[in-house]
Amino acid sequence: MTTASDLHTRITSAILSKELFKPGDTLIVGLSGGADSTALLDLLATLPAFPLRLVAAHLNHCLRGSESDADEQFCRGLAARYTIPFESRRIDIKAAAATGSLNLEDAGRRARIEFFDDLATQRGAATVVLAHHADDQAETVLMRLLRGSGMAGLAGMPWRNGRGYCRPLLEITRIEIEAYLAERRLEWREDTSNLDRTFLRNRIRHELLPLLEQYNPAVRNTLATTAGILAEENALLDNQVRLTARQTCRFSDSAAACDIPLLLSRPMALQRRLVRLMLSHAAGDLENITYRHLESILQMIASSQPNLRIMLPGGWAAVKEYGTLIIKALPDTAPDFRELVIPGPGSYQMPDGSTLRIEVVPPPRDPVGSPGTAYFDAHRMPFPWRMRTFRPGDRIQPFGMNGRKKIKDLFIDEKIPPARRTRAALIFCGDELIWVAGLRTSNLGRVDELSSLVVKAFF
Repeated sequence: MTTASDLHTRITSAILSKELFKPGDTLIVGLSGGADSTALLDLLATLPAFPLRLVAAHLNHCLRGSESDADEQFCRGLAARYTIPFESRRIDIKAAAATGSLNLEDAGRRARIEFFDDLATQRGAATVVLAHHADDQAETVLMRLLRGSGMAGLAGMPWRNGRGYCRPLLEITRIEIEAYLAERRLEWREDTSNLDRTFLRNRIRHELLPLLEQYNPAVRNTLATTAGILAEENALLDNQVRLTARQTCRFSDSAAACDIPLLLSRPMALQRRLVRLMLSHAAGDLENITYRHLESILQMIASSQPNLRIMLPGGWAAVKEYGTLIIKALPDTAPDFRELVIPGPGSYQMPDGSTLRIEVVPPPRDPVGSPGTAYFDAHRMPFPWRMRTFRPGDRIQPFGMNGRKKIKDLFIDEKIPPARRTRAALIFCGDELIWVAGLRTSNLGRVDELSSLVVKAFF
């Protein structure tokens, strides 16, 4: 039979082996008043030779009227018993769910995260400690299996999540927790909403798991153990994905880009994980991203079409621009840029926000220029000039050619992505297009040995 001393030893081992926190750390302890969190608080407060600064944190969801208020008072009393600070917050979860078009579970989860994060910042806490245990882990694995999930989902709840929250009870069962409470003669509150079978987790707890126990009496431990194995293997694969990403991807603060040929050279499972990594980096999480979204992105990059886009939840998009996959925020619309008159030398803002500079210079040795620099014979192309963005039908007589070329075809030949086409600066003298900035100058304004007044345009 498990004793209080056994649980102290096991939780200490978990804390140290998983590096959850250190002696002397300040911890925010999520306290609902139920058996699990009551046991967690007592365990942490009485760990032998492992002093901690604890702060009990209770969120009153205001879902059960006087019962919710009684839970809050019970938790306040528990904190006083251990002479530790008590923090609480009241929030009408039902109203919050309606306002945010969320279900009650999701609204409650978001409210708890906000509350715990605020407290952790205010108190300078090392982590937030939650009371999830082995039975919760088994329920989580089954929920995700029923809804559909890959290895990351079936790995269940981690010992420490991406927010830094930790769960030191993941290898301890509910039966062991209740035995501990009985030995310590501790009371707790029963949440009647845990009996409400309209919630999937409650149906799994009260209906599915008891049925599965007829096939395997130790199914809860088996599922928790399986989740632990998958978590370790998932961590190994994640490390492999990060190494591969260094070779194939580029990351900025809120976007990610990947070389498509390199991506397609990897096995499909690795491709999928690389796309997940890109989405997670750009958007910050994978909330509302489903298997269907991932498969659509993979189908898009394998397509023969050079430019495609997929809209994603949360205001994001996956964009294929020739040989590059980009994950970035929406909207990606054309800038509000009206036609700009260029009366002469000076500095002017371009449609993409960069600065165009124009100055009079001596005739250059190489009049061809470079992608960001162009030279013009000012007698052939006198001011004022005009600058605007691309319009269908625009044409130019390229440098060194007699015929004209559609700007749309120029964009395609140069593999300019559609998003950049809307920001390209076109410079006109009268009705004549003399420069598609960064791409091509007109033969009509060329500088030659007879040119005496030369203008340099660059950005």
